Amino acid sequence: MQSTISVVEPARDIDLITLYAAKVALNVGSSTTQDDLISQFIKFSSDKIATMCNRVFAERTVVETFLEFGGTQLRIFLSQWPVNDIKPFVVEENGVELVRDIDYDLDVEKGRLTRFNSAWVEPTIVSYTGGYDLPHKAPPALQQAALLTTREAYFLAIRGDASIRSVSHKEARVMFFDPNTALKSLSGGSSGGSPAQRAVDSLLQHYMRIEA
Repeated sequence: MQSTISVVEPARDIDLITLYAAKVALNVGSSTTQDDLISQFIKFSSDKIATMCNRVFAERTVVETFLEFGGTQLRIFLSQWPVNDIKPFVVEENGVELVRDIDYDLDVEKGRLTRFNSAWVEPTIVSYTGGYDLPHKAPPALQQAALLTTREAYFLAIRGDASIRSVSHKEARVMFFDPNTALKSLSGGSSGGSPAQRAVDSLLQHYMRIEA
């Protein structure tokens, strides 16, 4: 099965967390001197997570066309989920508009369409709005993943090396907070990457889109 997407209304915001949430996590208080840098890291981190999961998390309105079903195809999965059930949702199969709950069932949370009594026929064209209203409606796991990624990038940029824990000169010694230390309990195993990245990988497993 193949699918193509035409964007009708693009996403308004791709950030998974707000600047305020990031500043709280970074413990930078009300200072605005690093706002531009932190905002940039939020955007980079959010885009990285979306790329890792092979999907667009931000809500947008699209027209998705499904072709080449190959055999008996009773279920199809939309690329944008969860589906906004308030916005118009239209399914056309070979030019004929289908009726929800009579011709097919829609699982809003999973973006899954199940055909009743027969297989799907190409082309099946679905017009809908799906995804999360970011950043405020992002699931907690995605927010946490974005915070971990943003925090690691921030400390690396500010200190030059996120692994440095202290700097000593003569009798003076300055201790740095190591963001990775608090994440070791979340890393689970000894796979590659930093503890923060391993924690992010674990958080994102549920949100990955397996299909191309």
